[in-house]
Amino acid sequence: MNTEKNTRKKQFRKIFWGILLLIGAIALLIDGLGYLHIFNFWSFFLSAIAIGFLVDGILDRSFGQILFSLAFLIIFNNRLLHLEAITPWAVLGAALLGTIGLNTIFPKRPKNNHPHAFHPSGGPLPTHGREEEILSGEEIHYEVSFGSAVKYIVGRDISRVFLKSHFGNLEVYFNDATLKNNNANVFVECSFGNMDLYIPAGWSVVNNTRYSFGNVEESGFGNPNGGAALVLDGNVSFGHVEIHHI
Repeated sequence: MNTEKNTRKKQFRKIFWGILLLIGAIALLIDGLGYLHIFNFWSFFLSAIAIGFLVDGILDRSFGQILFSLAFLIIFNNRLLHLEAITPWAVLGAALLGTIGLNTIFPKRPKNNHPHAFHPSGGPLPTHGREEEILSGEEIHYEVSFGSAVKYIVGRDISRVFLKSHFGNLEVYFNDATLKNNNANVFVECSFGNMDLYIPAGWSVVNNTRYSFGNVEESGFGNPNGGAALVLDGNVSFGHVEIHHI
């Protein structure tokens, strides 16, 4: 049932974005002929893109994506709405605080109850209706922009992980990762987005992140004397990072 639901959701996304791009192509041609002089084409097109990400955020139940999509929709149409006085920073700040507040009131939970998100024996991965992928290797890089993704880090001798989320929502699971010499560095860069890191409860986490107009939170309890240690570094600007000990 979940697989069918996720398939329908993916098909809806493809059709929705396809229609949106076709409308944009037609509007661009009409604008070039001078028939849309009463409208600003780029405001119209960027607003359509913001609506697309708003729909995506609703489908994924991502507070950050929903609020920031609404914020940019207001910014792109501030003159039409007569809201120049609060754009862009007041609207973006409100979206950030709203995201943090809603994530605090309605905290996310791990999507699976099994202690391992990936089964090396070949069992199926849990599906969440978003882009999902297994990442492995000693050094791992991943970035999400204006989207939503779930990543599972697996394998041995992982030493460095670089994660970026710009106007997006990123979930990363370390359940099946083995750290090189029981130590690894995770570098995060989160701006106008959300990032959730799911860490085994037996690990210790050293949080060295720097943030401005954003925050980094921890939920659950880690083991300060654990055999494996994860050192978290990087920058959070107008974003939210949460470390989940599971």
